[in-house]
Amino acid sequence: MDVFSFKGVKHPLVNRESALLQVIEAFQASHLCDEQGFSKGQRPHVSIAPQIYGSGKSTFGQNFQTFVSMNKEFLLHYLGKMGLPGIAEGDNIGERSLDALLNETLYVVLNLLDVPDGNRFQTTLFEWISKEALAQFPNGADLLSQVLSCIGSPKEWFQKLLQVTKKRYLYLFIDEIEALEGDKFKMFKELMVTRRANRVHNVYCSFFGVLSTILTQPFVICVLAGRSDAVVTSQRDALTSPVILSFLRLDPFSEATVKYFIQNTTYDNEPILKVLFPSHSEGHDWFFKQVYDYTGGVPYYVVHVLNELGNKCERWNSFCDLSEDEMKEKIEKVAPNLVVTLSRMTPKSMIVFSSMLLASIFEFRIPKREILFGGLGSYPEYVLDIANHFGFYYVSCSRNEQDEASRTPFGFRNETFFKLVFPKIVLKHIQSRYWNIPPFRFVCSLFSSISRLDSLSSRGFKFEIIFTLILYVRWCFCSKLGELSIFRHSFIEHISIESTKTIGSLKVDPIPNYVPAFSSTVSGIDSANEETYHINTWKPFFEKYLSKDGIFVPIRQNSNGPDVLIRVTDMKGNSFLAIQGESSSEQTPMETETAKKRVYLIGTALKCFQLSSSGVGRSMIKAEVAKFLHPVASQLELMQNNLRAIQLIVSDKYAEEVSRQFRNNQNWILNSGVYYEDNNNNIVYSSINSEIQPQNIREEWLWIPPHCQVVVCSTTSFRTFLGCKTSRDIESVFGDDAGWLEQLKPLYDLLSNSFVDLLRRIPFEESERNSGRMERRNTRPRMDMNVMQMKETRGESTISVPSSVQVSFDWMNFLKVYCHLTEEESTQCYECLCKFSERDMGVIDSNILEQMGIDDSLLQFKVVAGMRTYIKDRQST
Repeated sequence: MDVFSFKGVKHPLVNRESALLQVIEAFQASHLCDEQGFSKGQRPHVSIAPQIYGSGKSTFGQNFQTFVSMNKEFLLHYLGKMGLPGIAEGDNIGERSLDALLNETLYVVLNLLDVPDGNRFQTTLFEWISKEALAQFPNGADLLSQVLSCIGSPKEWFQKLLQVTKKRYLYLFIDEIEALEGDKFKMFKELMVTRRANRVHNVYCSFFGVLSTILTQPFVICVLAGRSDAVVTSQRDALTSPVILSFLRLDPFSEATVKYFIQNTTYDNEPILKVLFPSHSEGHDWFFKQVYDYTGGVPYYVVHVLNELGNKCERWNSFCDLSEDEMKEKIEKVAPNLVVTLSRMTPKSMIVFSSMLLASIFEFRIPKREILFGGLGSYPEYVLDIANHFGFYYVSCSRNEQDEASRTPFGFRNETFFKLVFPKIVLKHIQSRYWNIPPFRFVCSLFSSISRLDSLSSRGFKFEIIFTLILYVRWCFCSKLGELSIFRHSFIEHISIESTKTIGSLKVDPIPNYVPAFSSTVSGIDSANEETYHINTWKPFFEKYLSKDGIFVPIRQNSNGPDVLIRVTDMKGNSFLAIQGESSSEQTPMETETAKKRVYLIGTALKCFQLSSSGVGRSMIKAEVAKFLHPVASQLELMQNNLRAIQLIVSDKYAEEVSRQFRNNQNWILNSGVYYEDNNNNIVYSSINSEIQPQNIREEWLWIPPHCQVVVCSTTSFRTFLGCKTSRDIESVFGDDAGWLEQLKPLYDLLSNSFVDLLRRIPFEESERNSGRMERRNTRPRMDMNVMQMKETRGESTISVPSSVQVSFDWMNFLKVYCHLTEEESTQCYECLCKFSERDMGVIDSNILEQMGIDDSLLQFKVVAGMRTYIKDRQST
């Protein structure tokens, strides 16, 4: 087994059989041979690995000959059916082709970061290849002079190179091709020839033109590597290029490969599992899963995490044989030492990045040639180019789950599909910069907590995530929970949410700056694969995870609890209890005591876009109550802890026995008590303390404990909450045989709307926004100012600030009070805004702010959000 070193870690060379076969297939495709094995002229195929750092590109390219040796039996079988170019057909063609790869191939490795100085790139490249190739020979200097004497003719030069070395093939691996974009390559004038408007694209086109003079010679196997989001990966965009790019598959390690890798890794010449777990030197399955989950299986990060754990164990002798939770905490403290810089993202790039994170969570299958709705700029871009731009990795897969990829590789002849991978180790490093943007915060937090053990592609799971994202963002910008129609007539309808609250001198959103997602490991279960809620774990669950207000997404394999958990505190003790009688609904105060802060725990069961034709019936409601309300009520001592528990049932379809309970299309409220089914299949209510049983009942249907409530959200309230467009978008996500863009576009629109509403800072629901019935408390101080005029032009608004008029609006006060900027930030923005008036707020957007010199995207967000909030507050007074 070949062993490679990284600092204190020595690790095995993981076989890349699929990538090896892809290179050979591309080589074969470059040369159509006749029956004698002689090649006809073809446009050469170049195997290219444009994945970002840590994918194993360099390791594969530099050790190609080793991979050939590792896979001799496999190659012998494959080449026996179709030999290599230049090998005549006949007996033993497989053996002769394999021998040519092992013994008759000149292996040359170049790194463009080390390109020699020169004037003409072609001459420099030929000399560089010659020197590297002949340095392997004892009489290399003499051979070099012979080869360089022919350098004026590519054909003669190449023939001489193979002649003096007595080789049949040249294997050429060129690493770090992204160096072409750097200033160093400007010294080669022929690479700067204008072919396209974009210089970066020009240099790649020119590079491939020079490279083709080598690749058209018989016979060259070429592999290129280097992170680039400028190399077009589709053949149809390379029709005018002298080469055809064959995308090289270098997937992150699978979970099984990570396990093998760790089991065969040493630290300071000791097996690393013995270093970390002296008493269990065979390791634990949960440890392999934790490393895989945190690194995404990216080779570089797997090695990096193991090295960091080894370092810590070496420094602290006590760091050994940690429990599952303790080890997870140690692993997640390992910071990446290489990250893609995602600073200064624009709103659009935030939306694209968040959309692609969702695509990764949902395991969308993306065609290699797919264009991502206009790209990041004004021109279309391929998904994998954008993935490289943001630091995503990708795993090759089949078109659908039923035909999942096996060991058979995806060659250049077949359409290739990918699933996106973004390592959690990297996300933890970059997400803090945009933590105060709720949609971005939600997606990043959710992603960093997702376990790959879940059934991520299920329709139910997708809807849970989409619904909770909508709920989270809208929760952040409503003033009363009743503004969200799903909570109408419930315990918490009239609970007010503070627009801002202060922690020290920092003003923050009403929801904490994180969205924890969690799972509960049942005592006695060792494997993280079996994480689930247990009916007896709700008390420690509440104390450990639900200590703060917020919306929580429980991530689990199989849950005995709700799909979404919400904890909210009534700060002012003004809650109302909804009591639904036989013919009317009224609200009465629950208690007069306000000394204690009442806490509400809401368990939401989502039954949308996944049901059979019947819809949610009474039996399903009963089952959900038994999973959440009953154990919560029995364990949390609701009355003593001033706690109320609510079960919220949300569905897009109900059985007739439930839907007829929605009077005037309102939610169906079920308060504490006993509910029976009578002989006519109607629901009969009885007080929980009643000693008299109702007449003509058939059986007890539902028992709701004291201080609890069930809210069945009507389809009307649900649609109102989502809005018409969002409802249609979500339905399209779950359409039969929907392509990945048909799925991703609605998510992109959803995030776009979230960012837009973030700027407006007003509640979301379309019907109520249009009718003007929504309320919002004005919690911010008023400011006195004079008003300037804004003149309208056809199709757009322009700002007019005559020099003779003095603008007296207090921008500094506005920036501090409404935008929550620091003194330094306020001063910076004031210099750009002082020439505008209050009335101009209606047309100032991020583009105008950027033009005026405020180029920080977060500052733009804060300022525009403050303006929208200010306008809203002015309209409500």
